[in-house]
Amino acid sequence: MGMLAEIKTLLATISNVYIGDMPATPDDCVSIYPLGGGSQSVVGGKVRERYLLVQVRSSSYATGLATCETINGLLHAKVTGHFLLIAQEEDVTGLGKDASGRNSFTTTYRTLYL
Repeated sequence: MGMLAEIKTLLATISNVYIGDMPATPDDCVSIYPLGGGSQSVVGGKVRERYLLVQVRSSSYATGLATCETINGLLHAKVTGHFLLIAQEEDVTGLGKDASGRNSFTTTYRTLYL
């Protein structure tokens, strides 16, 4: 299982989680994107330093923020499986509304992945 699939598994209590895609529907969904990171030679051995972006879209501003908080509760300071660390790197950023009037938020995480 790859890193993003493992993150998706950690978010199993959240509905409509996608990897690398934000489909047009449903209105309320979460997408996980890789952001790159340090090379193995920088952090040493088999440990990879990787970053990921989590985007939340919701028809309700309050629900979108609550989903972001739930995700942070599930991921931040987590040590599990192949992850030596998952840590929120940037707080939640509101991106405003899309063309369909849905609210969008992002946050980023730093991981140390074995």
